[in-house]
Amino acid sequence: MNRRTLLATASALICLSALPLRAEDLDLPVEEPIEPVLQRRFMMEDLYGNAITDEDLQGKFALIYFGYTGCPDVCPTSLSTIADVLEALGDQASGITPYFVTVDPDHDTALLLRDYLAFFDKRIEGLRGPKAYTDHMVKIYNARYRVNTPDPAHPEIYSVDHTASIAFLGPDGVMIKRFAHGTSAEDMVADIRAAFLEAGVK
Repeated sequence: MNRRTLLATASALICLSALPLRAEDLDLPVEEPIEPVLQRRFMMEDLYGNAITDEDLQGKFALIYFGYTGCPDVCPTSLSTIADVLEALGDQASGITPYFVTVDPDHDTALLLRDYLAFFDKRIEGLRGPKAYTDHMVKIYNARYRVNTPDPAHPEIYSVDHTASIAFLGPDGVMIKRFAHGTSAEDMVADIRAAFLEAGVK
């Protein structure tokens, strides 16, 4: 069993033990503004109760991915890819911070997120916040999500469709590009290293 399969399987076991989710996630298409967004103000919380704002992203490259721990397939695959990217970058991985932002904060507690992300790579930082804060961050990064509850009588059985691409930000907070779901770790590493070279990152 290879590393990605092992991680995805372990993740799925956590998810299935948490909620009886059934539906697959969909990658919802998004469009970036023609003009780059220079300021994306937000406030969230890390998994240890510390406030995290857009200012904490300044001065360092970042990857931002929106998802949830109950995701049956798309999130485990994307997180495995991010873990592969960090491994391939070697010492250069210290120049970029990957963030996993939950779109299901009512279910995804800090403890659950810590356990979940640890299966992939402990360097992936989790962010969560109240729904209003989450919705704001999703919006400013031109992402989307939609909660599906097939039977209103059983709100505990649901799935969340969400943008599955990964946002790649420069040290100034401006989005360099969005990696589509399914982009290989090799292609991501090539683009990240090119950006590092341009910025003079060793």
